[in-house]
Amino acid sequence: MMTTMLFPLKEAKVELHHVTEWVEDEIKGLRLCRIPEKLRLTLNEIAQRNAQSAAGSEIRFRMIGERVEVGLWWEPHLETPITTMAALVIGSLQAEIFYLHTGYNKIVIKKYERRPEIEGIHPQNSYDRELYRLVLPYQGKVYLSSVEGEVEPPYSLSVPGKGYLAYGSSITHGASAWSPTGTYAFRLAQLLGSELRNFGLAGGAKLEPQLADYLIELEGWDIATIELGINVVYDWTAEVFRQAVNIFLERLAAGLGERKLFVTDMFWFAMDAAGDPKSDLFRDIVQQAVLKRNHPGIIGIPGRDLLDPENQTHDLVHPSQAGMEQIAQRLYSAISVHL
Repeated sequence: MMTTMLFPLKEAKVELHHVTEWVEDEIKGLRLCRIPEKLRLTLNEIAQRNAQSAAGSEIRFRMIGERVEVGLWWEPHLETPITTMAALVIGSLQAEIFYLHTGYNKIVIKKYERRPEIEGIHPQNSYDRELYRLVLPYQGKVYLSSVEGEVEPPYSLSVPGKGYLAYGSSITHGASAWSPTGTYAFRLAQLLGSELRNFGLAGGAKLEPQLADYLIELEGWDIATIELGINVVYDWTAEVFRQAVNIFLERLAAGLGERKLFVTDMFWFAMDAAGDPKSDLFRDIVQQAVLKRNHPGIIGIPGRDLLDPENQTHDLVHPSQAGMEQIAQRLYSAISVHL
C-alpha cells in the first residue's frame, strides 16, 4: 500500500515522501495528502481538517544544476494569518530554514558544497549525502505548485531500510515544535535511523477503527508509537474510552506480525496539575488494554515517564521544544531495549 509518488507526472523531477495522493486546485497546485481522501472523509470533523496537513511529508531530489525553485502554496487551517516553516535537510543534516507565509511562496535552494569533514560524522545506515529533503510544514495545507531547475528524483540514493510510524494528537502532529524537524516524531525517527510516517492528527486522534485498519495495512514500517487519550479525556467517559482503546488495539494487533507497537498514554498535562484523578484513570485504561492483548510485539510506555512538567508550554498540554527533544530521547531509550 506504500508507493512512491513523483512530480511532475510526465517528466518527473522530485519524489514525494509520505504523500499518498494529491488533490488538484487550478490556482494553488496539488494539495499533498498523507491520508487518502476517501479515508479522511470518514474521520471525525477535527481529524478531517488536520489530516490535510503535510506533517512528516518531504519533497526529495538530487541536485544536478546549481539551484532549484520550488513553488509552494501554503494555507493555514485558521483564518488568522500566520507564518510557518519548511526545512531543508541534506542527507541527515539540517541545512536551511524557509519561512512561509499564507499564499504562494517561492523557495530557492542552491546546491551546497559537500564538505569532506561530513564523512566522519555521518551516521551509518542513514540517508545518502546527496539526497536533498525539503521537509514540509506540519500545520496547514501544502500545495505543490511547481519545480523549476536541474534536479531529478533520487532513484539510486539510499535511505534507511527501516520505517517508523507515529499516531497521536497534536503533540505527535508537531504543535509547538519550532520547525518540522523539531517534532518528537521527526527526532525519534532520526535516533532510530528510520523513515518517518507521521499520522499525528491535532485534536482529532479519536481512535477510529478504520484508521487503525489503514495503518496496520501500510507497508514500509517496523516500529510504531501510538499516543492515546489527550484528545478525548475531557469529553469521553472512562467506559467509552476503554471500549475505543480495546477496539483500536485489537485492530492493530490483528495484522502486526513481527512489527513492534509501542503504546503511550498521556504525557503530564493540566489535568494532572489540577489533581483530577480522571487523567490517571485514562492512563490505567491504556496500560490495561496493552496487558490484555498479551502480545509480544505490543509494549506499553507510561506517558508521564516521557515528559517533565517543566518542559511543558504555557497551555500545559503541548511540550516546549525542550520537551519535544525529551520525549524523543526517552522514547528512544524505552524502545531500544526491545529491538
